[in-house]
Amino acid sequence: MRIKYSCLVDNQERYKKQGWLWVNSLICFGKINPSDIFVHCIKGMSDDYLKKCAGTGANVEITEPYGDKTYCNKIMQLSTPKLKDSDAVMLMDTDMIMLENFENTLDYDYINSKIVHFPNPETSVIDELFEIAGLKKTLPDKSIEAIPGYLTYGANFNGGLYVIPQKYYEIIRSGWEKWAQWMLRNGKPLYDAKREAHIDQLSFCMTVHENNIPIKYLDRLYNYHVLYDLGEEKSPYVLHYHRQTDENNLIALEYEPMGNIKKAVESANGFIKKYNNI
Repeated sequence: MRIKYSCLVDNQERYKKQGWLWVNSLICFGKINPSDIFVHCIKGMSDDYLKKCAGTGANVEITEPYGDKTYCNKIMQLSTPKLKDSDAVMLMDTDMIMLENFENTLDYDYINSKIVHFPNPETSVIDELFEIAGLKKTLPDKSIEAIPGYLTYGANFNGGLYVIPQKYYEIIRSGWEKWAQWMLRNGKPLYDAKREAHIDQLSFCMTVHENNIPIKYLDRLYNYHVLYDLGEEKSPYVLHYHRQTDENNLIALEYEPMGNIKKAVESANGFIKKYNNI
């Protein structure tokens, strides 16, 4: 089983630092072969940064901005032909640190990802978008963690981690682009709700529904959001730290983590200190 990993690094200092930590965490903690790691950099990235990332042994690809040139940029990762030479592709956000390889825990007959933690966007907004698009639900709704009893659309995934088996690669690639372009033209409900940051996430969701692609929900250990004290007792595979960092780029939380989460943050921060040299 060959898995390829990919991220998209926008040309801002924050994302450059995150991308550098991301690629090194895959190599150091995940023991991923650098030849299976792809760092997609938006056109205009400095040569020094490109060379530094390439020095890890990872593949460095230059990517043109796409769609709104902000939230849609990550969609362009699937336009890299080299990713298709694999059994599956994992797309990850840069603000993630892998702490443990989890390839052998996944079912590659499905798209794997974690449902949103909050109603991002609200279900009423997605209802409007599906109605305008003439798109039918093909998946059952799914409950979210933050609000007991609240249901969002099936496959309304948090976009931090997508696992895409090769047999669905082309369907996702073409549909993701199509629905993102559609959203830019017809997504008034999304923009009225000031939820345009979720355009890529909803385009992915619409692609899955349109093609009735089978999915499997990952639990939060695969995409652990450190913003919230979730009382988790198990060790996460991936920390998703967003903007929860201090002036030294270390993960800094507004609560005191306990147990295995505390150990995970301490391990991540020890790693960041070592690789905080971008």
